[in-house]
Amino acid sequence: MLSTMDTAFGIMAYIGALGLTALASLLLAGFVAAKARGLPGAWTLVAFLCGVALWSLAMAAPAMWGAGAEPFTLAVIALSPLPAAAFVHLVFAFALCGALRPVAWASYGIALIATLAGLALGVGRIAPWHGFAGAFVPSPVGWGVLSITAGLSLAGHLRLAQTWRQQSGLHRDQAGAVFASSGIGLLALTGFAFPALGIEAYPWPVLALPLYSVALVYAVLRHRFMAADVWARRGLVWVLLLAGAGGAAALIATLPLALAGRPEGFVATWAALAGAMALGLVAMAPLKRLTDRLVFPGAALDVEPWRDALAQAVDERELEALANAKLRRDLGFGPDGPCLAITGEAVTLAGWDDAPAAMRHTASRVAALVEEAARRIASARRMVHAEREARLAELGALAATIAHDLRNPLGIVQMAATGAPPEVRAEIGEQVGRMNALVTDILDYARAWTVAPRPIELAPFLAGFGVPVHADEGLMLTADPLALRRALANLVDNAGAMGGECAIYAQTGVIDVCDNGPGIAPEIVGSLFKPFVSRRPGGTGLGLAIVARIVEAHGGTVSLAQREGWTTCFRLTFGEPA
Repeated sequence: MLSTMDTAFGIMAYIGALGLTALASLLLAGFVAAKARGLPGAWTLVAFLCGVALWSLAMAAPAMWGAGAEPFTLAVIALSPLPAAAFVHLVFAFALCGALRPVAWASYGIALIATLAGLALGVGRIAPWHGFAGAFVPSPVGWGVLSITAGLSLAGHLRLAQTWRQQSGLHRDQAGAVFASSGIGLLALTGFAFPALGIEAYPWPVLALPLYSVALVYAVLRHRFMAADVWARRGLVWVLLLAGAGGAAALIATLPLALAGRPEGFVATWAALAGAMALGLVAMAPLKRLTDRLVFPGAALDVEPWRDALAQAVDERELEALANAKLRRDLGFGPDGPCLAITGEAVTLAGWDDAPAAMRHTASRVAALVEEAARRIASARRMVHAEREARLAELGALAATIAHDLRNPLGIVQMAATGAPPEVRAEIGEQVGRMNALVTDILDYARAWTVAPRPIELAPFLAGFGVPVHADEGLMLTADPLALRRALANLVDNAGAMGGECAIYAQTGVIDVCDNGPGIAPEIVGSLFKPFVSRRPGGTGLGLAIVARIVEAHGGTVSLAQREGWTTCFRLTFGEPA
């Protein structure tokens, strides 16, 4: 109330609120034009925000210049039905209403008639009021123009209420949010009626107007455009909170002056205003820091917890999942928010282009930490691989020695069995054969597979295995024929030993060997290509490991695959020879 607040400061607060509303509305109009062009009614929202900015300036002008602002202010008030019609258009576009076009045309038609009448007949005058240099007092025509403006606004609000009742889920929530934000605007507009109604009271509701534009845009965009663009959504939340922080800081700054009364003299007035500004700045700083922390948490990165967390990952896939989970937790993102991806030892960032500079800096530091962890994992893998290769070489040399030493005793045993009874001789022959097969497999697994690739026409080559072949005529593969034959023979023999049918499928760079046997036990799937792991009784456990060594020597991989009609398929994928 002006009885307890100095008139000059009350007018300053009034003008400041309207100026802030105009600035926020124009900035947000530019924001929507740049970021939300694809939304239904986006350009209508831009026009409406521009209308709010123009109205705010028109209502602030009389408080600053009195009757001198009359032409500008009265012209804008005469035009006020047009933004109200834009609001109706916006609401019906938001509601996805089939009657959008006729409603929009009717609203703009009514608004245009009212505007022309207001411009031609005049809407009122500017008169001093309650310590203000000027305030708008409507004429009968002006009351009519304002009534049409209010009626259009009411129609938009009724449609919002109807949408809220008819819809469900996010669209219902959004309609309620738009309705609530518009309620802030209607409440603020009641302050402009005080002079027209002869109410001798300070227009407190006008001070809430800066929140209206931000609240409206946030409510309209939150569940559509903003749900996909986390930075734009947070940017609006930041503006909203910062506007509230600015209002709180201004209140804190002006409260001592309101309680102490107006200072006398130029120096005292200057000192009081300087002190008020300093107090406002002091109050604003922690409020802004609080806003930054709420909207953009984690901008100040604590490196050590990140290093400790990333050190728990055992491979790149786990590292990527762990880093993204920690980003979501520390920075408050949802699963569809910005993320990072690891390719080899490189880290790429996705979704950070529109982030504030501080957050981009945080993302870059996180990426550097993740790259550091990825390099550690790759280095450890190389060391393990080198150690494994060295041990395999030692094991291979030992196995080769033992295998060679076993050949002669096995031959002696078989020769000695020639005089034994037939059933004993058959049993010894079978066991010696198994031992010879094991010795052969050990030697093949332990050997360094060096391949001499050359072009092979697959259809005739694969026909030599005695199973159905599905390969296009003329299909070629660059591989070592002897090594490839050994690998495929192992797979075909395994398939035959499991019972059922077997077939070979070939396409460019890929060969599948499939069977419809009993399949593979789940407990050995993860270690199927390791030595001494067998899918069939009586196997040496080296057949699939040898296949893997041969394909690796060709620069390729062997894996399990799926084909309709088959229980088990082994896929050989060929690359450049190692």
